[in-house]
Amino acid sequence: MLSAHHLVVRAGGRRLLDELTLTLEPGQLCVLVGPNGAGKTTLLRALSGDLLPGAGEVRYGDRPVSALDALQRARLRAVLAQHQRSDLDHLARDVVALGRYPHHLGRPTAADRAIASEAMALAGCSALAQRVCGTLSGGEQARVHLARALAQIWTAPAGGHALLLDEPVAALDIAWQHRTLACARDFARQRGTAVLAIVHDLNLAARYADRMVLLAGGRLLQDGPPDQVLRSPALAQAFGLRCRVLDDDGSGRPLLVAEAAD
Repeated sequence: MLSAHHLVVRAGGRRLLDELTLTLEPGQLCVLVGPNGAGKTTLLRALSGDLLPGAGEVRYGDRPVSALDALQRARLRAVLAQHQRSDLDHLARDVVALGRYPHHLGRPTAADRAIASEAMALAGCSALAQRVCGTLSGGEQARVHLARALAQIWTAPAGGHALLLDEPVAALDIAWQHRTLACARDFARQRGTAVLAIVHDLNLAARYADRMVLLAGGRLLQDGPPDQVLRSPALAQAFGLRCRVLDDDGSGRPLLVAEAAD
């Protein structure tokens, strides 16, 4: 279980995170939403251990992340950053295989290679295996890097690992946006993974999330089922919108209709 306790992160005289407490549950896709500058990426970086908070603590189970070295963290969590190298002169399959490095430390086994192949199939990028990454479109590269992250925690024990995704659908067309979030949701449920994804499209987030967390000004404003968060007055206030929520008969999920406030 991955948890944050009273996190405070400061930069340039302002608080990017303000006494924020959050626990990610195994088997759940938790989608983090909020306006630009809300602190979403800062929170993800703190949870990953890549950013040390000024106050508060991140814990992996009963261990503070500050007590784990880089290799230990890499075996417990995988991160898909918002921006990836776009000029890599490596085959896509070799980039995905890098996800297994924390486990084999330069001596890959047949099992590692099989895991990389399975991860590519799950992320929908098997057909790109022999392509040089630098020749792929932004959306194709996003799928390759998702596969790399999946491969990294493929063999982690259920309930003891996390997948952290920073805007995983930003470069994808509408079909792959849905496929990617469905993949993240199913990976969470089938493997007992705690998954956190930052998503800007609120209706897309609501369709796949088990849970939504609303951030604004570095503070957690709402945390609960998508229907509850979309109907909260705090959401309209955070984005400065007029909002109403419809019931989508086809999916059984809420559908947000928003417009600029006067």
